[in-house]
Amino acid sequence: MKHLRTAVLLTTLVASGGAVVHLSQAQDVPTRARDNGAVVAIAPAHPASTRYSFVRLDGPPRTAVLDEHVRLIATFTDGARTAVLSGPSRTFADPRRTSALVTTTNWVRLAPQPWKAGAEQDPWFRPWLDAELGDRSPDVLAVATQYVTFAHYADDSDFNDFLGVAYQGAKPRKDRFGDVDSAGYVRLVYGYRLGYPLGSAGLPRTPQEMPTAHLGAAIADHAVGSLQTRFLAQPGDLLLFSIDGSKAAVDHVGIYLGVDDAGQQRFIAARATPDGPSFGDSSGRSVLDDAGPYASNLWGIRRL
Repeated sequence: MKHLRTAVLLTTLVASGGAVVHLSQAQDVPTRARDNGAVVAIAPAHPASTRYSFVRLDGPPRTAVLDEHVRLIATFTDGARTAVLSGPSRTFADPRRTSALVTTTNWVRLAPQPWKAGAEQDPWFRPWLDAELGDRSPDVLAVATQYVTFAHYADDSDFNDFLGVAYQGAKPRKDRFGDVDSAGYVRLVYGYRLGYPLGSAGLPRTPQEMPTAHLGAAIADHAVGSLQTRFLAQPGDLLLFSIDGSKAAVDHVGIYLGVDDAGQQRFIAARATPDGPSFGDSSGRSVLDDAGPYASNLWGIRRL
């Protein structure tokens, strides 16, 4: 729709202890970020919106929220809790593994319930949206990038192994402290940190279980070899891969971040090389638009 254009909801960032801003090591922010967290580029403020309009879109079914200036400020997908909101620009870096940067105005938050057509009329919606548009605490993307410097990879290591805490009767293994596998990393970010359900009602333990799990909206399935599938991904989506070459089996999972400074679609995932969560380029580039193993073996997309 020609009237829909990507926009930034520009707000004033209030300095607080929770803000992840490290400028001492990033003198040339946001051109090059040397910090592993979110470097926030503060933009001039626009007045808060007092009137919203709502547009229904297809492929997948979703609702776009526009302010009175016809700027896109939020997108909600039917069946999913993840919402993409517009906010101040941030630059994410993984400096030990790649020179690529992801600079984005997208903030990914979990709504209190899955979206449905007409939910903008529900009592929870307007207070939640107003609060979240002003929230500068770490969102899905910021939380995901917080682990690129000190987490390590080990097969069959869940988030409770990484943290050294018990979970639902499962005791952490002492030899796995600080370790996580690809599914454990997603469970760490979305489950432990952000409160998305785990287990039979949410994120399962392994990538193999994710295609049939109750995970919001299924954006794509059985898509290995389909070059168009990557265009369906939005920030925060789970990307399911079939890296071992079997088009029927999912064996790896990551989180889509967005377009990097070279114009490529980049994701973050925990894997053996380079030993932990990364959006770097060791053992296959972390992008969806080249001829590498990940782009070629994207099996499906889930929007939580």
